[in-house]
Amino acid sequence: MFSSLSNHIEQLIRQRPYCEDILRSYDALLSAMSSEEPELPDVITENRLQQVKVAEGFPLFQKEDLPVDSGSGANVFLRFLEHLRLSEGEEGKKFEKALTVFQEIPTLFKELFEAILKGDREALDSISDRTGLENERLDFLATTALKPSLYALRTAFSRELDKTVWDHGYCPFCGSGPDMAYLDKTGKRHLHCGFCGEEWPYPRLNCPFCRNDDHGTLGYFHSDDEKGFRVDFCRKCERYIKTVDRRLLESETPMELENLATLHLDIIANKEGFK
Repeated sequence: MFSSLSNHIEQLIRQRPYCEDILRSYDALLSAMSSEEPELPDVITENRLQQVKVAEGFPLFQKEDLPVDSGSGANVFLRFLEHLRLSEGEEGKKFEKALTVFQEIPTLFKELFEAILKGDREALDSISDRTGLENERLDFLATTALKPSLYALRTAFSRELDKTVWDHGYCPFCGSGPDMAYLDKTGKRHLHCGFCGEEWPYPRLNCPFCRNDDHGTLGYFHSDDEKGFRVDFCRKCERYIKTVDRRLLESETPMELENLATLHLDIIANKEGFK
């Protein structure tokens, strides 16, 4: 899975060379994930229970209860730090310090992953103070380090989910919110989970964050230089979501990479007052 993402990165760089730096950086992280084989937990999910959960609007797992392989996540996270400490100047020194702290305090990995899963910003602040890494970097690196485990969990359990009847703006697998959306070749809208990577169909004229369906307060804007990419926004909750229109593109790129390649749209949306 992660090696195929690297292939997509090469294609994406050829199409959009202005994204090369960030995509090359992410490709280095993919290399650290490619050899990881996380253990699957002994979890039983009954089909009937899944159907009841979907019918009542509950995801298969709550994010804080995801049975991730923390040991696998720790292995990957260490590889990230070992690579990043080779960065030039102060950046390299910062990651070197963080690597030393995590090596000296092995229990810190468990604290970090629990903070990420529970959305505990106070705990993340504490780990940030101890390691010298900013919250945003800790969050990104820890979430990315868990991706092999999350992918294994989704492969094992999500195929039994009936996503055709799921009409909520949060992930049917882990309950997290979407980070992007795309329109498929038929024009149908799908949301992409910002945490586990699950995808599910969702109505086009409806805000996934507050379910507003008032056309007068829903809108979008796009870059004149890029066909197939836009930002959908909601005036009611002041939220936005980046959207890829695959009907206008020759090839499909995994949404995980599209999110990185469209960071400029996040900047524009933030300047327009959306969050």
